[in-house]
Amino acid sequence: MYDPDVLLGDDPRREFEQMLEGSCAAGKSFALMLVNLDGFEGITVRYGRAVADLLIYEVSSRLRDELRDQDVLARFGSSQFAVLVTGAQRLESTADLARKLIGRLESAITVAGTRFRLTASVGITLFPQHGKEWSDLLDNAEAAAHDAMTQGRGRISISFPAVR
Repeated sequence: MYDPDVLLGDDPRREFEQMLEGSCAAGKSFALMLVNLDGFEGITVRYGRAVADLLIYEVSSRLRDELRDQDVLARFGSSQFAVLVTGAQRLESTADLARKLIGRLESAITVAGTRFRLTASVGITLFPQHGKEWSDLLDNAEAAAHDAMTQGRGRISISFPAVR
């Protein structure tokens, strides 16, 4: 069994990918969401790594608060989180959860005496509807997340992979 919060550790992205691979092998439905913090790199440059780390800690806490115990949250990059929503079968309910995550992050966060307002863009893909291999699902979620970011801040995009 995997730790429900793969936020820390030596390589959280690799640990999450292994868990994603196992979830695909198990054959049970789930949603994969990639949550990108819009413009976060500017915060790191302006306020420094210590403030950025505190913000990341608060973001992870807020995201975790909206998830169920069986869902998995992992930091996937400097300003990206991956969420595996177990048992998800419907796009509508997954998109509703994505909107909750975005809304939760839009509430002001005060760190080191500075108030921050963050926005996030979310890419969503479903197993097995949008792919049966973990690497394809990850590629599809990344493409959807990129699409959401190019649409503007606080957006959701859903993966609809091309038929091969």
